[in-house]
Amino acid sequence: MDHAADRPRIAPWHWALPFVILALSAPLWLGLYEPAVFRTLNRWFSVLPDIVWTLLSLFGTGWAIYAATAPALWRAPRLILSWLCAAPLAGVLTRVGKNLADNPRPLEVLGLEGINVIGEPLFIAAMPSGHTITAFAGAAAIYFALATRQRLRWLWLFVFAFGVACSRVAVGAHWPADVAVGAAAGLLSGLTGAWLAARIPERHLRPQAWLMRGVALFGLYCLYVLWTDEMGFVINLPWQYALGAFLAACLALFASRSLRKN
Repeated sequence: MDHAADRPRIAPWHWALPFVILALSAPLWLGLYEPAVFRTLNRWFSVLPDIVWTLLSLFGTGWAIYAATAPALWRAPRLILSWLCAAPLAGVLTRVGKNLADNPRPLEVLGLEGINVIGEPLFIAAMPSGHTITAFAGAAAIYFALATRQRLRWLWLFVFAFGVACSRVAVGAHWPADVAVGAAAGLLSGLTGAWLAARIPERHLRPQAWLMRGVALFGLYCLYVLWTDEMGFVINLPWQYALGAFLAACLALFASRSLRKN
């Protein structure tokens, strides 16, 4: 019997996807239609309640993604390891990109008048959008860590990541070009993370393995951040507390499994 569909597989053409996104979004990052595109999208997005966009932005952070995927610590450890393996490259691309581009954000160029701003106003280090990179890195890492036959029903991950990208324009923090480049960088990071995680031996995926215990300890830091840091949006705090409570319960469940004998 052929079990190829039961194994995660990254085809060679998948690695071309980030560069396809870059090519298709060239008019944006070349600045051909700005600031008109930003103003139009920011105005359209303002018809939705602020909480929609701030919550989407929350899931452009590693702390929220960790909490949302915490049950994978014991149910599907390779999935959480996949996006954690993607995180270092995503962080490097974010930092290097911002330093090299050194682009002003929309508020620095256009001012506050006529722009829907939600949360803390931001003015510097626009390109690329770190939230978008994080969201697409998480989505791609999880998606490509899944068995091929399971992937179709998880395409919504990219729709959600796209929503995070839109939220960065909606809150007035980024140009559309910033999120387009961020999506490409995030996708590349996620593919890399899934490729790396696929090479971790099964023996390191058990709850009793020190690798997974280390991952769980990192979850304690995520819990601390969720409960203490506003992350630019005071309106999100009740949701951060709830997400933190969910994470705390997941960490407790993992600890009980980890302390059991094999």
